[in-house]
Amino acid sequence: MSFADAFTMYSLPLLSIAELVRGALVLSLVASLLMFFRPLLSGLVRALVLTVRPRTTRRQRTA
Repeated sequence: MSFADAFTMYSLPLLSIAELVRGALVLSLVASLLMFFRPLLSGLVRALVLTVRPRTTRRQRTA
């Protein structure tokens, strides 16, 4: 048995074009939603960071 025969026998089946197009559409949809809601998401992340690690006051920073 040659290497090419062994490789094709145990390789994953190729995806159809419809599955590739569907995957690309889902990926583009998720990316566009993240770009659209980026200000909201960044604000939520900042709020979570402030709740976990609050900012120190000016007196605490100078002391």
